[in-house]
Amino acid sequence: MATGKVIDPARVKPFVLDESYSSKLLTDDDVAGTPAININEGTLKGGCSTGAGVHEETELYYAVKGEAILHLDDESHAFNAGMVAVIPGGVRHSLDNKSDVDDFVLLTFWQKADFNGVHHLRKEAWGTSFRTIDEE
Repeated sequence: MATGKVIDPARVKPFVLDESYSSKLLTDDDVAGTPAININEGTLKGGCSTGAGVHEETELYYAVKGEAILHLDDESHAFNAGMVAVIPGGVRHSLDNKSDVDDFVLLTFWQKADFNGVHHLRKEAWGTSFRTIDEE
């Protein structure tokens, strides 16, 4: 039987994709020990953009810190701290950090880990989806 868990994002090891973006997986089925919603904390460095992506499943974004432009198919939207975005499956999306200096931080929520490419990269590199800063 699964037990409840509390996760401190400050103790989660970031998976660094490149010099522009790092990813901290906060929850998935493995971390929770039960089927769970996946939550990722992503940090986009100042002056950087994400590549455009399309997923089969709906994703939710919550902007934690900073200001960005969120591109959804052919539309662009201001996406600032405190805002939420719903990105249905099949919608091409990307982010541009509006600041040249400050990080843009967001939480991404999605149903199945299989629909996230970074999740697979993390498992390939680490052998697991989650590490704390105390683990090598």
